[in-house]
Amino acid sequence: MSTNHAQSQSDERGFAFVMVVLLLLVVSMGIGLAMMRFSAQTKSVGRQVNKYQEHHLGRGLQEAIGAWLRQQNGRELNEALEPETGHAMDIVLADGSEVSVFLLDAQGAALSNLTNQSDTAIQEGGMILRNLAANTTEEQFLRETRPFGPFTISISSASDRVLDAAARVVAGSQADRFISELYSIRDNAAAISRTELTQVATAAGLDSEQRAALFRVFATDIELWAVVIEVRAGGGIRQGQLIARYGGVTNLRSSNSSRSGNPTEIGAFITWRELDLDAQYDLSQLY
Repeated sequence: MSTNHAQSQSDERGFAFVMVVLLLLVVSMGIGLAMMRFSAQTKSVGRQVNKYQEHHLGRGLQEAIGAWLRQQNGRELNEALEPETGHAMDIVLADGSEVSVFLLDAQGAALSNLTNQSDTAIQEGGMILRNLAANTTEEQFLRETRPFGPFTISISSASDRVLDAAARVVAGSQADRFISELYSIRDNAAAISRTELTQVATAAGLDSEQRAALFRVFATDIELWAVVIEVRAGGGIRQGQLIARYGGVTNLRSSNSSRSGNPTEIGAFITWRELDLDAQYDLSQLY
C-alpha cells in the first residue's frame, strides 16, 4: 500500500516537472518570438528613417545644385566643372563640415532597357548590346550598360568597349576608320558638338544613311549625369577626413524658358545611394 502511494507521488512529481519544462519552453518561445518581432520592427523603422534621411538629403542637394546652375549665367556645364574631376562646388555646413559636389557624364553606358523605344532604336540598340555581349564577361556587360536614360551614348564618357560596339552598328565595314576618328575627338574635346561629329563622318567616309545612324546612336547633348557628394568632417580628431560619400543619377535638361536665365535645369534623382568610402567607385554602382 505504501509502495503504491510512493509510486503515485513520484508520478505526480514527474508529471509536474514535465509541465514546468513545457511551460518554460512555451514562455521562452513567446519571448523569442516577441524579441524577433521587436528586432524586425526596429530594423523596419531604421530602414524607414534612413530612407527618409536620404530622400531629404537628395532633395536638399537637388535644390543646391539647381541654385548653382542658375548662377552659371548660361555657361555650358562642361565649362563650369573642373575638367579632370567634375568638381562643381563646395558647401560648408553649420558644424563646419564641408560637402563637395561632383557632376559626371553618366551617359556613356549602353541602354539595356529598350522598352518604349522606336523600332529603329530597338533594332540598333539590340545590335549594340549583342556586340557588347560578344566582347565582355557578364560582369563587364553589367558595368557597361544602364537600365534608364536616353538611348543615345556619350562619346566622351563611353568606354572603348561601348564605343566599339556602337560604332560598328553605325559604320559597318568602315567601323575601324570611324572608331579611330571617334577616339581622336574624344581625346581632344571636353564636349563633342554636332559639327565635330559631322566632320568625323566626313573623314571616315560615311554615307547619308550611316550619318543619320550616327546622330541616332551618339549624343551631342548630354542629359544623364551622376552626382557624387563627399562629406569631410569639420572638427574633432577627424577634421578634414572623408566621413561620408553618396551618389545618384539625375537628368540635366535644357530649358526653352527665357525666364530661367540659365538653359540647364536639374530633374529628380533617378537613383540615390551611399557609396563605399574606401573602395574606388565607378558610375555603374549608381545605375
